[in-house]
Order: sequence, then structure tokens, then C-alpha cells
Amino acid sequence: MAASHNPIQGSLFAENDQSVINESEQLNTSQAHKEYPSNKQLKEDASARPRTKKPSTNENQTIDLDDFSDTELVEPKWFHHNLPNIDNLTPALRHYVELKIENPERVLLYRLGDFFECFFEDAITLSQLLEITLTSKDGGKKIGKVPMAGIPHHASDRYCTELIKKGLSIAICDQLEAAPSKGNKLIKRGITRLITPGTILEEGMLLAKQNNWLAAVLLDFNSDPECIHWSLAKLDVSTGEFLVQEGKQINNLRHELIKLKAAEVISEKKSISNLNRHEGFLEITEFNQTSFSKVEAKKTIENHYKLNDINGLGIHQDSLSIRTVGGLIDYLNKTHPNINDNCKNGIKTNICIDFPQIKNNHAGLIIDNQTRRNLEITSTQKNGKFHGSLLWAIDKTLTAMGGRCIRRWLEEPLTDFDSIQHRQKIIGLMVKSSTLRKKIRKILRPMGDLERLSGRAGAQQAGARDLVAIAEGIKRLPILKKYLINDPVFEETKYFESIINLDKDLIELAAKINNEIISNPPLILTEGGLIYDGVDPILDGLRNQLDDHNSWLKSQEKEERKNSNINNLKLQYHRSFGYFLAVSKAKSINVPDHWIRRQTLTNEERFITPDLKEREGKIFNIRARISQLEYELFCKIRILVGKKSQIIRKAAKAIACLDVLAGLAELAATNDYSQPTIVDSQDENESRILSIKDGRHPVVEQILVEKVFVPNNIELGSETDLIILSGPNASGKSCYLRQVGLLQIMAQIGSWIPAKSCTLGIADQLFTRVGAVDDLAAGQSTFMVEMIETAYILNQATKKSLVLLDEIGRGTSTFDGLSIAWSVSEFLAKKIKSRSIFATHYHELNQISEYLENVDNYQVLVEYNNNSLSFLHKVERGGANKSYGIEAARLAGVPKEVVNYAKQILNNLEKNSSKNIKITQPMKICK
Repeated sequence: MAASHNPIQGSLFAENDQSVINESEQLNTSQAHKEYPSNKQLKEDASARPRTKKPSTNENQTIDLDDFSDTELVEPKWFHHNLPNIDNLTPALRHYVELKIENPERVLLYRLGDFFECFFEDAITLSQLLEITLTSKDGGKKIGKVPMAGIPHHASDRYCTELIKKGLSIAICDQLEAAPSKGNKLIKRGITRLITPGTILEEGMLLAKQNNWLAAVLLDFNSDPECIHWSLAKLDVSTGEFLVQEGKQINNLRHELIKLKAAEVISEKKSISNLNRHEGFLEITEFNQTSFSKVEAKKTIENHYKLNDINGLGIHQDSLSIRTVGGLIDYLNKTHPNINDNCKNGIKTNICIDFPQIKNNHAGLIIDNQTRRNLEITSTQKNGKFHGSLLWAIDKTLTAMGGRCIRRWLEEPLTDFDSIQHRQKIIGLMVKSSTLRKKIRKILRPMGDLERLSGRAGAQQAGARDLVAIAEGIKRLPILKKYLINDPVFEETKYFESIINLDKDLIELAAKINNEIISNPPLILTEGGLIYDGVDPILDGLRNQLDDHNSWLKSQEKEERKNSNINNLKLQYHRSFGYFLAVSKAKSINVPDHWIRRQTLTNEERFITPDLKEREGKIFNIRARISQLEYELFCKIRILVGKKSQIIRKAAKAIACLDVLAGLAELAATNDYSQPTIVDSQDENESRILSIKDGRHPVVEQILVEKVFVPNNIELGSETDLIILSGPNASGKSCYLRQVGLLQIMAQIGSWIPAKSCTLGIADQLFTRVGAVDDLAAGQSTFMVEMIETAYILNQATKKSLVLLDEIGRGTSTFDGLSIAWSVSEFLAKKIKSRSIFATHYHELNQISEYLENVDNYQVLVEYNNNSLSFLHKVERGGANKSYGIEAARLAGVPKEVVNYAKQILNNLEKNSSKNIKITQPMKICK
């Protein structure tokens, strides 16, 4: 069993253990009396007394804080690192200031013992933001006290998370060598990494089911000012995903950045100054301009991927993306430096990243940012919550990898027919076979996040529990393989190639981890308790030595109890005081003469003996050697795992896809979903069909508890290009619009949908114009925002697009609004001919269907009896002739006097205006 000591105050030995061990026998043991046994002697001891692998128990340890001054500095004299003369500072503070000068914009956490300390302005910042005590430290004879604040090193992730959330970057200065056992030699320290919002690896700082993107953006100043060429590279450091894309027009770049929701965006100085001239951009961090130069970027890429030529990446040498990718990699070199790599031209970062993939801007269903908000795909429009979004409704994944994968699928639905078909077939297989689905989900449920775990291992930042989780995940891969190879459907796609053709080295690696690292290792890596017995002979020999010393302690307690005639005497251990003999106050007057008083407490006296202190030194030495050796053995295993991180990540991506598909199958099987028929025809009319029978809103039907959701039909795209949808407020028009859009998205990610049956063609773009908002910051009124969004749709939509409009023209006067709505409707129907639904209160628009054959009228049915309005939420063909707005006002609680007076006004208006508007000249369409 892995040896361990009791780190908290208490008896070291069980009270009911009556076995008496003769001290002379222990002293005659060949190894017990040797203070510093050699490795050869330890191996001989391990051979003579072999240890067998047993699960070890890890006891909780108390943490004794170092003594710090409690004097709070209200207005510190040295409130900034550049105020004192650096030559007058103590060596440690001098080194701190030197590092701070190199990283002026970052909070510098400096490792001192068990704490990360900050000084000067960083200490003040830390105390204010984290609400921790601001103390002080002696800065030197000529300096005096300087501000200091610190956090425990084992809890640094939690505190760093808070700093990152507040928009700060952090520089970690750690110890690069072990602390000397004697003397006051200054320990070698250096910057081991920089933590910025986009370069986080720590589990506690990341959202499990969401990518954490680091992005780099560049603009081409030589291109047309009216149509600026840009390049955007995005990288998730925790998973290794690396994508790069190019485009034109600043507005398109803005849309991509808003959609991306990057944790951090970097660029060169020129690009930043240019972007700052355009309103509405996110905060962008300036980075070294030379890193984005063509020569430096190319060299950085070649060094990182160990390439002789970058043409193999598929990025043209003169492309702007070469500079973007190179600058992004160089940023990693600075934030995650490989401090153990002495090769001049070797990889300068310890982060494992994939080869950059070129993203085609037209590869998937294009959904603009306004449409994403309107349809509430990943968060609600009102307060940005996850609950109530489409992702919330359909995400049945069991792993963090799967959660990130389904989010990506929703953000970029497919437009490739074969890819959609592959997903549908796998989902269909698991819907039909509940046994297969349940078995796969049972295997996936306890699976760790192999993508991010392997990333931390590759960066040599993984803990022992991370490696154990990796091993447990790998062990499940052969079981998954058995299920996947039994059906050819899984082999038709490349999703599961890494599982079906499983790398045998991974199984051997998992076995090594399980055989050498204990199943429940401690969080702290440097205090032992990591490695099983029987793994290393030197470690076993050291543990044998420690067992001998523990046996001596056990016999010493019995011996001292016998000699002192104090039956309740206990030999105890405390981290600050070491080993001591504890007796009650009443018995303390009768202790033997060779006892030395160590400490007096209220009800207890503590003593030591010369033999006990001598033995304590030997024990501490053995424990230190054990901890160091265990850490070295652990690091060797971690390096092996890091070398396989890319292979593990490929398997993780396959697991993520399988998790999503199994989750969608579970969703379909338990919620009465049907498989949509995707039309892939060369015939333009057939490929644009959108026919849904008894379709249901995937989110609303899950939120409704006491009511049953009313399903509705739609026929669009074959003979009808535009539907004019009329009906009163709160009757369900907006719900119907969003329902159609969400079902189109679900179908194009390969999912089944909540409907009795469905046949639809693949859309290239999805547009919505829903709700009324203003943009006060940009000086734009509600109506102006509405018109800008409408203009964008009319300029971008194609025949294969799906356009969903709600209440165009309501922000201006009645006749102005009606005129705009009428004209927009005809433009959609006659020129664009996209599949469109126009929800409106202008029931006058129903007249368009009388002279345009590709326009149809739909209405939301209501019942109006005895001045009572009931919403049926049923959509059928036909146009409504009333809006019932006054009745909706009454239902909302508007005072009775206001409602009655509004009815009088309405009667007068209807008498004095024509109910039928005749169009004498048709719209002229420009080719």
C-alpha cells in the first residue's frame, strides 16, 4: 500500500492495538537505522520485502497558513511597482518587479511556498476584486513595507476564474526547482504561462458544453475600401479545434465575431486602429505586430507543425490567412511557452492544436445574428438564458464533448444532402433499436471530457485525476466499437473511424495508467499518494523504510506510556510542530526528565524527546524522497499521454458525434418525432418544397405543462412562394413563424422533428424579422432598425432561402406602414421568390393573392362570442378580416373606459375609410 502519514493532530495508532513491538528489534533492522539509504540498498530492501499493489487511502490534510502581517495598508506608500528603486528591494521583490516590467498589463502571481503572492498595485487590485485581506511584506531596509495579497496555490484556479471573468489577464510565475532543505538560497522562478480569457485550459474556468474561442482578425488595407478583405482565425485551446476563414465587407466580419462569441480577440495594431473606426466592434487586444508579418507568420507555422512548406495546409502562401494563423500560433507561444524545449527551431508552445481547417462561408445554412436571436437557438432573446432555447429543448447529450458538438451543429446546420442523410440513418437505427440506444448511452454517461483532458495532458498541466479519467474513457472505446461494427450504417460515415479502427496503443496506455496511478489520487501532485506499490523498486524500498519508522513510532508511544505511567499519553503529529507526546494538564507534572516541553494549550501539554526529534528528521527525509519520486513517475506517465493527445482527441470527436446522435434518437423516440424527407432534386420547384403536417414548436410544447400544444400544417415552396399570415395579437402568429424556422434548422442538422410528417428542401439561408427594438447607442429608432433588417433580407435572400417576417411597417403611420408592407410582400413574391411567410395585422394584404398566383393567405383562428375572444392557436388557409386588437387590450387589463372609447373611435374610422385598396399599376421588377 502506498505509504501515507497522518497530517492532522490526533493519535497515530489505534487505541485497541495491543501488539507490543520491541524497540531493540527495530533498531537491529538492517535498513531502519540508516539515515540516507542508497538507491541500490532501497532496491535490495524492496526485493527482500516486496510490496503488493493495494488501493491507498488518502487522508485529508490540514493547511497551516504562513504568518503574514495583519496590518492593513489603507493608502500604501508603494502603491506601484515603478516607485521604489529596484536596487533597494529584496532579491525576491527585485525579481518580481523585473517580471512585472515585462508584463505590465497582467496581474503577476508569484509563487512563494504554498501561496501565489502579488505585490504593489497587483496586490491592491487582488484585494479589491477578490475581497481578500491586503497585507504587507518587508521590501528591504530602505523600502520598508510594500502591499501584498495572496491566494493558496491549490485554490488558484478558483481565484483566477474570477479575475478572468472581470476581464483581466494573468501571468503565472512558478518555482522551477524544489526548495532547498537547508539555507536561504533564492529558488529559481520564472513565468510558466500566461492566462488570458482565450487561452484557458483549467477545467474550473471553462463552460463544459461550450467552446472557448480565441480569435485573431486581420484586414487587408490594399483591398477596395468599399469592400475590405478580412481574415478570421479561431482556435479553442482546450480542444485543439482550429478554423480559418476569409471574407469581404466589414459588416460580414462583425456578424462573424458576434456569432462566434469569442472569449478573446487579438489583432495587430494597424487592424485595431482600423476596426476602431467602425462602430459596434467587440474589444480587441493588440498583439506584437511583427508576429503578423508574412515572413514571421510563415516561419512560425512551419516551426509549429514541423513543415518544410506550408502549401500542404491548403492556405495560399499569399493569403491573408497565413498571417492570421501565424500570429495566433505565436500568441500561444507567448502565453503557453514550452519551458522545457531547448531546441531553437522546435515547437515553442506546449499546446496541442489541430491543423487549421479552411472554413467555406457557404458550406452550411447561413443564419444571420438577428435571426439567431429571434429564433432563440442557443439562448433566449429576453434575458439570454439557456432555458427556453432550442438547444435546451433538444440537447440530450450525456458528455461535455457531445454538448459542445450539438451546439456547433445548431450554429452551422448542414446543406449537404449526403451528410444529412448519414445522420438521419444513424438516428433512425437507434430510434428503432431502443436496446442499442440505451446501451450506447449507458457507456457514454460516465465518460469524461477526453477532448479537454487530453489537451491538458498534452500541455503537461493534467493532474492525476485527469489521467485516471482519460484511462477510464479509453477503456470504454472497445465496448463502443463492438456496437458500431455490427451495423454498416456506422461505417458509411467517417465520424466513427477512430473508434472502429481503434489504436491499440491507447488500450496499453490506459492499462499503464490504471496499473500505476491509484484509482482515487489526491489533487496535489507534490505530496505523494499517487503511485501504487510494486511499480518502482526504489519507491517500494522507501516505503519499507517509512513503515519501519512508523513501527518505531508505534513502539515508542507504548514505551513512553509504560515508562511515564501515563495511560492516556498519545504520540501525535502536527504539520507545524512535527511529532510530539501529548498529555493532559493533570498528568503533565509527572512526565520523565528527558521530555522537553514543546507547547502549552488550555487542556494539554505537548512534549518532545531527543530520540523523537532525531527520528522525525529521518522520516521527513524519507517522505520528501517518496513525494519527489512519485511526482517524477507521474510526470513520465503524463508525457506518454501527452504524446497520444492528438489520437485521443480524434476518438473524443467521434464520441461527441455519437453522443449527439444517440441524444437526438432519444429525443425522437420519447417525444413522438418523425424523420423528415429531405428533397435532393435538380428540379427547382421540387427542391424548394416545405410541407409539414401537424408540426409542433419543439420548445413551447416542452414548456407547456397543463395545456396540449396545437399542431399546425404548412405548404410552401411548390406552388406557393409567399404566405400572408393574419390574425389577432397573442393568437400564435410569431410562434408559428419561429416553429417553421426551427423545424427547418432541426431537419438540416439531421435531426427528426416534432411533426406527423415532413418533406422539405434544403435552404441556403434563413432570415427572420421579428419584434420591435431600437438601437439608441447607434442613434437608430425602432422603425429604422426594422427597415435596416428588412433591407438586409431583401438584398441577400435567394430562391432557396427561407424568409420569416413579422409585422413589417408597424413603426410608422398606418398608411406608410401598409404601403411598405405591401411593397415588400410583392417584391418577395415576384422578384426573389424565396419561401416566405409574412405575419401581419394588415389584413388588406390578403388582396395580393387575388392577382399573384404564388401568394396564399393563412389565418390564425379565433372564436368571438358575446364580446369574449378565445384563441384557438390553429392556422388554416384563408385571410382574417379583423385584428381584434381592442379585445386583446381588454384581456391585457386595460381599463374598461379606455376599451369602450377605443371601440367608438374604431367604428368612426372604419366608416370613413375604404376597406378595399385597389392597385391600378403593378410593381415594376428590375432584372
